[in-house]
Amino acid sequence: MDCGTCDSGPAIVINTPQVVQVELTMTQKATEMLEDAFGDDRSHALLVGVLSGGCSGYMYDLQIVESTEIDCQELEINGFRVLVPNASSHLLNGIEIDYVDRLMGGGFKINNPNASSSCGCGESFS
Repeated sequence: MDCGTCDSGPAIVINTPQVVQVELTMTQKATEMLEDAFGDDRSHALLVGVLSGGCSGYMYDLQIVESTEIDCQELEINGFRVLVPNASSHLLNGIEIDYVDRLMGGGFKINNPNASSSCGCGESFS
């Protein structure tokens, strides 16, 4: 609502990212770790998402879910249902999900060809 006493600013333009048909891969080590986590129950899915934050701008978000309200693409990768939100599909197309053992414990690592940079911890990118 414009009261007429203040100058109106220009309209804000919101750019919605284009939805990309995602292709991703998973290493053998990541598959083995998911087999341990899922067991024989394949009713759940791995949700691979992106959150704002981290040292480089975005952070990867991996969750095991039964279902989600998020608009996602559903992929079948190495016998697992993988969900990728359409809103972040342009950031996740072409990724490789890996699992690495580290001195202080292991964890999933995302190798992302779309990232212009990533932080030392490997959990965030830009």
